[in-house]
Amino acid sequence: MKILLRRLAYVATFDTEDRELTDADILIDGPRIAAIGHDLPAGDVERVIDGTGLLALPGLINAHQHLFQASLRTLPPLERSGMPRFLDLQNELVLRRWQEGRFRAADIGAIARAALAESVLGGVTTVADQHTVFPGEEPEPYVEAVIEAAAEVGVRLHAGRGSVTFSRTRGGMIDDVFAEPVDAVLRHAEHLIATHHDPEPYAMTRIVLAPSGVVSDVPEMFRAFADLAAAHPGVRLHTHLHHHEDTRLAQARFGTSPWRILNEHGFTGDRLWVAHGVTPPPEEIAEYAAAGIGVAHIPAADLKLGWGLAPVRRYLDAGVTLGFGTTGSMTNDGANLLGDLRLAALAHRAPRTEPEEWPTARELLAMATRGSAACLGRPDLGSLAVGQAADISCWDLTTVDRAGAHDPLAALLFTGLSDIAALVLVNGIPVVEGGKVTRVDVAAAAREVRALSVADVAGRR
Repeated sequence: MKILLRRLAYVATFDTEDRELTDADILIDGPRIAAIGHDLPAGDVERVIDGTGLLALPGLINAHQHLFQASLRTLPPLERSGMPRFLDLQNELVLRRWQEGRFRAADIGAIARAALAESVLGGVTTVADQHTVFPGEEPEPYVEAVIEAAAEVGVRLHAGRGSVTFSRTRGGMIDDVFAEPVDAVLRHAEHLIATHHDPEPYAMTRIVLAPSGVVSDVPEMFRAFADLAAAHPGVRLHTHLHHHEDTRLAQARFGTSPWRILNEHGFTGDRLWVAHGVTPPPEEIAEYAAAGIGVAHIPAADLKLGWGLAPVRRYLDAGVTLGFGTTGSMTNDGANLLGDLRLAALAHRAPRTEPEEWPTARELLAMATRGSAACLGRPDLGSLAVGQAADISCWDLTTVDRAGAHDPLAALLFTGLSDIAALVLVNGIPVVEGGKVTRVDVAAAAREVRALSVADVAGRR
């Protein structure tokens, strides 16, 4: 289908030239952008959408998410707690749900549907999910359920087959019921790649091999996943790196840093991106850049857990690829990538930093678009240019909370509370119009998730 976005008030392309256009048009032909310019001819266009007053960006890309956690928000014991308590409570709640028959694939699909609807309402067009929790000897098809939910909402999904292979009885932090044998994880990962992975441009679904991390996995899991990824084009590697707990346990188990452990077991190179990267040894930052790995910045969760902020300016100066993510809702409580960008813009202006070190609105938005796209290995995403995927998110610049704004991009981050996008297209298909999701019943999706949360509360009485 050919669609013409006509007279967009402002277009920030984030292309190789960082072009920014006013009163511009975007022509979409099927899944791709066919032209960007002024007064483009309508020709055989099937639909014209009025872009008056709208700011258009490449669709935002959430480079790190745990969608299953969207039914575990604002848990009172986690308001002031660190990672050990977080893991204990996650294990406790998931185990109870599983034992009560409330942690089925259908439940995970319902949770993912709601969180992905929230995501597209915030202008997110691609989500990289990491599902790590597989209780029981024969776990249900949780990743498959998330893939199905993404197809319903119309969002691109990089579906991470996570793992937990280092159990509490062996010295880890995860209950044995969640620990899987390496060979069982590999069998499922191979099945997911064969069944769902699409390595072609404009792909809606790709598979990611995403062990939880040094805290939760045995070293051979990293080596096995690295070998499997190398055999399949477009399959990426992902894990957590440099939580405070990662560093402490890696030193205790191996006498070295998590990064050294990953390197020793082949989990490195430009197929890999990692989440958090909060406390890297300074000497390792140049190694990240040389290896070509990406880092997803996740300020909301990092601050809530008391870890502090990742050294974004050092990463940028060193040439490290930086993306942006929210992580899951047990530590973020939402999937609002735009809100987290605002948080990052302000939090990095901490005492003892110089103004020239503060990330700008454009730097942060670049991280959430082409930076995240680079992390995911998607040169077809993250910018608006001819031939790129038609993933476009638009916000209304005419709302009262943006009255008086001089810079549209800074206004998107710093002014008001109008985070909901007015128009979102994924692969050339509108998935949000008039600020409403077009493909799923958002109210029904929210009710399903609330039912799971209500049952949790009832179970504690």
